[in-house]
Amino acid sequence: MLAAIVLLVVGILGLFPSMGWAHVQLWRAILEIVVGGLVLIIGLRRY
Repeated sequence: MLAAIVLLVVGILGLFPSMGWAHVQLWRAILEIVVGGLVLIIGLRRY
């Protein structure tokens, strides 16, 4: 659950190149957002 939130945040921050420490390729940022979002949705449905 926590890992999904971290993935989502890192993915979103990766979309903003101005934050140099979190800068990744665009496809990787999108992938992290999608995976993080899916895991978060699945995790929330279980509760």
